[in-house]
Amino acid sequence: MAPDIRPHLGRLASRLTDIDATDHATPDQERGMRLLWLDGILASASSAFYAEFVVLYMLALGASSTVIGLRASINGAAALAAPLIGAYLVSRTGARKRWVLWGPGGIARLALLAMAVVPWVAQGEGAVWALVALLSLQGFASSAGMPAHHSLLGDVVPLPIRGRFLGSSMMLNNIATVVVLPLAGFLVARIGGLGGYQTLFFLAALAGLGATSLYWRIPEPPAEEGAAARGAAPAGGLRDAWQSLRTNRPFLLFCVINFVWTLGINISGPFFTVHMVEGLGFTADTIAYLATVTTLFNVVALRYAGTLVDRHGAPKMTAIAMLLVPLMPLLWVFARTPLHIGVAKVYGFIAWAGFHVAALPMLLLLAPPRHRSQYVAVFNTVNGVAGVIAPLPAAWLYANWGFTSNLLISAGGRMAAGLLFVWLWRRGVLLPGQEPAAEPERALARAGEEI
Repeated sequence: MAPDIRPHLGRLASRLTDIDATDHATPDQERGMRLLWLDGILASASSAFYAEFVVLYMLALGASSTVIGLRASINGAAALAAPLIGAYLVSRTGARKRWVLWGPGGIARLALLAMAVVPWVAQGEGAVWALVALLSLQGFASSAGMPAHHSLLGDVVPLPIRGRFLGSSMMLNNIATVVVLPLAGFLVARIGGLGGYQTLFFLAALAGLGATSLYWRIPEPPAEEGAAARGAAPAGGLRDAWQSLRTNRPFLLFCVINFVWTLGINISGPFFTVHMVEGLGFTADTIAYLATVTTLFNVVALRYAGTLVDRHGAPKMTAIAMLLVPLMPLLWVFARTPLHIGVAKVYGFIAWAGFHVAALPMLLLLAPPRHRSQYVAVFNTVNGVAGVIAPLPAAWLYANWGFTSNLLISAGGRMAAGLLFVWLWRRGVLLPGQEPAAEPERALARAGEEI
């Protein structure tokens, strides 16, 4: 009889994830966290098959840099109302997992299959715009399910270990990315032409649908939000959420900061890959190799960022990260070789790790549990507006002044947001409200100031 390896796998998982505080979790929460980890691994594998190659696929179909920039704005516009629609569905039904399965888990992943067959049904400009439309549909479906997903995660993952859970989850997701990216680059180079990119999108859809099947098995705790949970009329629930949001000054200021932050990011974000191809002459396999090697550093950074968030609090780690991230675009100004780009990307991963892990815990600190989906929706919509506005001037800057102008303005916008966050946080403004349900979160948020 073969030895039972499950205890060994359990110890390995505990060591990798740094999650050993099981006394904070019920059996359903423990099962839910395991399934969330597995879902994230397959979802990351899906993303790794195509995310680094979307722009290259568009260029292979004949898209111009202007269309690439416009695609980012169209994609943002399509997803602009999606979080609010998703939050409305949660408020009306009290269900959350259902809408994640329909949106990010269903429509968004079927859209990947459709993207793979675009060259078979359209050519030239028609193929480019068909791909843009499908990318927009995918963005809309993904955004519509995010409020429900974050609300469910807030109930599945206990408050004291959210940082470690998210850090370990992101670490495992990046390991999946490291494994898949070389394979993706190899397939593109081996198959060649549009067929290589089509193969990647087929594989991305297959891995994504596997993730959907895992998410379907997550136990869904009863929600505090939703008409069914409160016994209130759906319209009254939304009015309650709106009234709560209007009087939540820390949350509103956090939205303003993230609006400026997202503007800064999207001034340069859509053109990093374009710059490597058109400005530096890198090939697809070079880009994939760089992404793979530098992601190894991201794995290590995320592993420790989660522990730091739990130890020092999400506000403090967010403040530190928002002061470090603006230096990353400045490194790209001077980067000319793959080695230079690798150094800039490694620094970027280390600087971003604290922000990535702390962002959701910070948002959950500011969002009352009974209105969590609505708060997440408003936050995502604000960022979506910034995502729509920024790419158009970004495309003009890239076409007329070169990528350096994008990088410098991006760094300035990010730094402005970071300094504003630090100033408000040090004044004690960016903390949860005073209502009784928020007191444990307020204590955790203050913990970082006492260290």
